[in-house]
Amino acid sequence: RYRCDVPWCSCGVSFPTPPSARGIAKIWDHLTKKEISLIVGPRQAGKTTLLQLIQKRLQKENIPSLFLNLDVERHNEFFNSQDALLQKVSLELPSKNGVVFIDEIQRKENAGLFLKGIYDMNTGYKFVVSGSGSLELKESIHESLAGRKRLFELSPISFDELLNYRTEYRYENRLPEYCMRFRV
Repeated sequence: RYRCDVPWCSCGVSFPTPPSARGIAKIWDHLTKKEISLIVGPRQAGKTTLLQLIQKRLQKENIPSLFLNLDVERHNEFFNSQDALLQKVSLELPSKNGVVFIDEIQRKENAGLFLKGIYDMNTGYKFVVSGSGSLELKESIHESLAGRKRLFELSPISFDELLNYRTEYRYENRLPEYCMRFRV
């Protein structure tokens, strides 16, 4: 079981799996698509953890990947231009394939246009990007990346997780039945 480890929380709630693990399947299935996989959500929702879990799974399957985080100062130089980023990517992933993770994209000015340019270059790399779910970020990326991305929204806790907790996991594998019976 996973115990809540949000720094400001003292609830002591435990879950069968980490909250971020619930998003892996849908994003994993999208890794074969050319579109950018864009994961948005509020702070502390588990976006970085989700990216790290996906990268670990890729490593187990010997799929090359690169993880860049705009909160890491030494990574910022790779985002000065699209060419700088692609030089770094091609150095780390020379086979012209692999998955590039970019965390905290909201730190990049004009992030949507930056990613649009990268996408339109047809690099052969898959980009999985995460960022704060701020309205400004969603609007700028949504407009710039129309038809070039799939949006995955990650919330701190899902409705299923809340129901499981409230029912003490008695209906964990039967939530649809529970919802119908009690008109939830």
